[in-house]
Amino acid sequence: MARERWLVDGYDLTDGLVRDVEYRAGLTGTPAVIGANATVPNKIGELWRPKHHGPGKFTLALWLAPAKGGWQDVEAAWEDLLRVVARPHRLLAFERHTAAGQIRRCEGEVLSALTPTPLGHSGMRISLEVNVPAGYWVSADTSTQATGPGAPVPQDLALTEFADATAPMEQLAYLLSGPITAPTVTDTTDGTGDSFTYTGQIGAGQTLTVDAATWQLTGTGGLVPDPGRLTLTGPAFLRLAPGRPGKPPSVRLTGTNTGPTTRLAVTGRRAYLT
Repeated sequence: MARERWLVDGYDLTDGLVRDVEYRAGLTGTPAVIGANATVPNKIGELWRPKHHGPGKFTLALWLAPAKGGWQDVEAAWEDLLRVVARPHRLLAFERHTAAGQIRRCEGEVLSALTPTPLGHSGMRISLEVNVPAGYWVSADTSTQATGPGAPVPQDLALTEFADATAPMEQLAYLLSGPITAPTVTDTTDGTGDSFTYTGQIGAGQTLTVDAATWQLTGTGGLVPDPGRLTLTGPAFLRLAPGRPGKPPSVRLTGTNTGPTTRLAVTGRRAYLT
């Protein structure tokens, strides 16, 4: 099994020669759940309300030990590290190559003061405390899965390409190929979840892309989407729940006036709690 690698904005923290990650903490826990139930006068208990995860956090403990071993080289390695991670004016791109061979990414910020501990005159240790505002990590690669064209509605799609996700996925793109009238896409992972409906018509040879990441609608084949025709049942275009053990997430396409080219394709990155 391979060792883990860590990169920040493409800069390798784990070259094993000048610098490496001694250990990391916080990646076996999940972000805290945010939200509260509602208290209703004269009602026993509380009224349950949906909740979501807050920001994530993790810590990287690094060592710097240049091969030459001189303090001048240690300071040079330290300043190189500062040029990478001490950038509070923007988010940093963290990339973790797991021991299992996956690549997961997140955008984070180093909020802690950087206070290195000298290792004699040959190196130093530093801890980076990283805040992940979005809460989740995502896969480096994108996946696509689609129903068979022309299958009768409802078209059910088991998203096996997204089976290893552990966090809700709200940045996927849904490509609807016509003909179909008033298409509805529903998250069926936990029974019947959130959905969106486009209360218009997508003709034969036309497509409509509902991009949950950018909140944009895009048409092809002469289709000019009307954003006012898109209705939602949840807080996002579609917040797709992760699957369960042995069961991938799933969606369902419904609508009327379908034809031999009607289909649904889902594209995006898998999301992870850690």
